[in-house]
Amino acid sequence: MENLSQNGGNTGKWFWVRLTAFLLLALVFFKNAWVADDAYINFRAIEQLFAGNGPNWNHHERVQVYTSPLWFWMLGAFRLISSDHFFNSIIMSFVLFLLLAWLMFRQLSLLQASLAFFLLLASNSFMDFTTSGLENILVGLLLAVSLAFLEKAGESSSSAGLTLAIAGLALLLVSRHDTVTIAFPLIFIVLAKHCGSNSSRVKTAILMFAPLIVWSCYSLVYYGALFPNTAYAKIMTGIPRWAMVNQGLKYLLVTLQQDPITVFAIFAAIFTGFRSQKAVSKAAAAGLVLNLLYVLWVGGDFMRGRFLSASYLVAVFVLVWQFESAEECRCSKRLCRGTVLIYLVYLIAFPSTPLNTGLNYSNFNLDHGIADERGYYFDVCSLYSYLYSKPGDIFPDFEWSHIGRQIAESKVGYLENDFNGMLGYWAGTRPIIIDRLALGDPLLARLPIKKGSEWRIGHFKRDVPEEYRRSIETGQNRFSDPDLKELYELIVVATREQELLSLKRLIAILRLNLKLYRV
Repeated sequence: MENLSQNGGNTGKWFWVRLTAFLLLALVFFKNAWVADDAYINFRAIEQLFAGNGPNWNHHERVQVYTSPLWFWMLGAFRLISSDHFFNSIIMSFVLFLLLAWLMFRQLSLLQASLAFFLLLASNSFMDFTTSGLENILVGLLLAVSLAFLEKAGESSSSAGLTLAIAGLALLLVSRHDTVTIAFPLIFIVLAKHCGSNSSRVKTAILMFAPLIVWSCYSLVYYGALFPNTAYAKIMTGIPRWAMVNQGLKYLLVTLQQDPITVFAIFAAIFTGFRSQKAVSKAAAAGLVLNLLYVLWVGGDFMRGRFLSASYLVAVFVLVWQFESAEECRCSKRLCRGTVLIYLVYLIAFPSTPLNTGLNYSNFNLDHGIADERGYYFDVCSLYSYLYSKPGDIFPDFEWSHIGRQIAESKVGYLENDFNGMLGYWAGTRPIIIDRLALGDPLLARLPIKKGSEWRIGHFKRDVPEEYRRSIETGQNRFSDPDLKELYELIVVATREQELLSLKRLIAILRLNLKLYRV
């Protein structure tokens, strides 16, 4: 598509615009680089793996505490080179960021890439999570690969672009399970438009779902669960669905108030995508609708923008596809200049855009339980703070890190806690840490929160039964309630039984996954 906007003098102009936009993106990437507290949950599981305890939260049981299998194992590969998880996550994120930029350079016209880079530069939801130690940038790259090459494939059923699009969708499904909401319409397009026969559709579907099937089999056999423990902790809460949907609406409203371009772009892409003649644009728009419905259904997230970063990238592709070349923009020059002026004013003057936040940026406000997560941790978890830390110092220099170090030095064997990112990582691999938010605990994840108790989205605190403590300390099932006793026994067999394929364990796994217990 590179030739679409190359027409004499315009070629050089758009090249320099695109290059300027990319350099600004790279500058903002490093200026705003940080790692979230939740990333340290992954880091502790990686340390458990390298300590010989498997990819788990605690050393005594098999529990998947990470939400993205592909991201986790990529971080694990970097751990072979360096034990500095902060630095590893920043470098890996930057490599993926460069691949995303390169893809846009190659697959979009000069005009389209210029528009895309400037649009990405304006979104907190996207730029805040290009780093963070979380999988958002990986999800974004795989979506971009799927969209760009599917669009390039056009009506062809045998192009190399189609193969790459299928590969992108296949890996996307093991980057996060919930990306299926965006991916499903794209998968449908591949199977409906690019497969000429039923046998071809079956083969293509097998290829696309093979990584997910393989991972699901591994997860079921090793962990005894199909999904990450975090999913059970956030779904099996006992909170009425209407309350979660209401929270989801608040999530979109808070994002609209504090990061308006993200929400506007997503809705604009839905509108233009359905009006487009391109099948891939229509599929992308359908994926955006499904993803918004999913965000509403689960109540959004406590990190503002995190659940919208992938949707925003998809929206950017849909929007820039509307401009094949500068000559095809039918808007009047006055309207175009006015739009550019409004955008530039927003980029520079709107509070806390990615471009105008400084190295001392902070924001500790909570709105309906939703936080500007980068603003909350940036002063201690930024790349700037990392570069100015001294060798041997605890990093991040945060209260939870220091408490974790004290736990490690005092050789505590058991503790209960609500803040288990930095604290859990610095506490080391030996203490058994019962996560009251249930993210790393298979029993608490299957228990509802106390009726009438207050909750914050993403933070569903459970009461830890005294009998649970005694059961862990003694290694025996101390529950008196027959239903809890039964559930705990199933979990012990599924997560601690050494013989993975024993009949007793397979039955326990079946009952847990089909919810054949009474709690």
